[in-house]
Amino acid sequence: MLVSQIPALKEYWYIVAYSRDVDKKPVRVRLLGDDYVVWRGRKGLVGAALDECPHRGSRLSQGWIENGDIVCPYHGWSFDPTGACTRIPQNDPDKPIPPRARSLSVLVEERYGFVWVCPGMPRANIPELPEAEDPSFTLIYEILEEWDASAPRVIDNALDISHVAWTHKNSIGDSSAPRVNDMIVTRDGHHLKSRVSYRAKVSAALRASTGIQSEFTERVTNSELVQPFVFKDVMEYETGMKHVLMKVATPIDDTHTLFCQFIARNDDPDAEKQAGIVALDRQIQDEDKELLQCIRPEFPLEIQTEMHTRTDRMTVEFRKILAELASESSMVPPDRAWATPFLQATRAEVQAAGLR
Repeated sequence: MLVSQIPALKEYWYIVAYSRDVDKKPVRVRLLGDDYVVWRGRKGLVGAALDECPHRGSRLSQGWIENGDIVCPYHGWSFDPTGACTRIPQNDPDKPIPPRARSLSVLVEERYGFVWVCPGMPRANIPELPEAEDPSFTLIYEILEEWDASAPRVIDNALDISHVAWTHKNSIGDSSAPRVNDMIVTRDGHHLKSRVSYRAKVSAALRASTGIQSEFTERVTNSELVQPFVFKDVMEYETGMKHVLMKVATPIDDTHTLFCQFIARNDDPDAEKQAGIVALDRQIQDEDKELLQCIRPEFPLEIQTEMHTRTDRMTVEFRKILAELASESSMVPPDRAWATPFLQATRAEVQAAGLR
């Protein structure tokens, strides 16, 4: 399975950029094989649309921002964040702009310091991450970069606890204690939860990050598959500290992922400690990245295709969830294909009505 084979994935929200990076210029982003442009319009609101002018198909992302509207570099047509065309320079001033002269806007929101885009009609809201808005937690931005790995592989890795002892043996893993303890897995629809503990090696970096002085620690993780490509993990330590890890694997296309990781901590880390936390998490993710970029992007959904052990329960359920989403696509009658452009055309009206 490739992500392009599951149209239902377009009905979720994905991180495409830091809010701070969407400022005075259009930003080109790629999501599920399509190119989009995001920009900051009037009153600071962010707009998003297919990166294609409806006039002659040029890249809007090559244009510029003028009075909050994005200007096409080819013929100077302007569009506001709802997709409505606000100016056609070649027309007489008294001539009305045709209603069909509009860009194909898509839903866009800002939350937790990121720009989120949904290219379809959303079946769920932007994930609720309460720790990101809790004043007792410190929010730390860590990674937003492209990986040469498919989004299902990235999330499968996040859900897989048993790889820690081996893949991360140079950071936190303890290959002499590869077993995990007391795994509890629950599922509600497409929402997965697990609670499990395992022995982690307390390296100098982890000691500085957590304050634990022993050589090893029993690490408790509370993992969630919040949405198909959104993962959350609350790690509990013996000191009472909680390290909340949030990952979003935005599928750029079948073989590339925009990997986003940010965390929240309840121990009020100062700047020096934050730098150490980020460095350790970067080392851990680089260990994953090196491995994942060498795995083929196709993701098997047939449970019998691979071998599984008792510690693979979360990843097995993940395969079932993607298989269910894939099966939905096969049940859509061919004569409903007309609905897609109609839904795209009405997104601007939804946004303009304040319902986005």
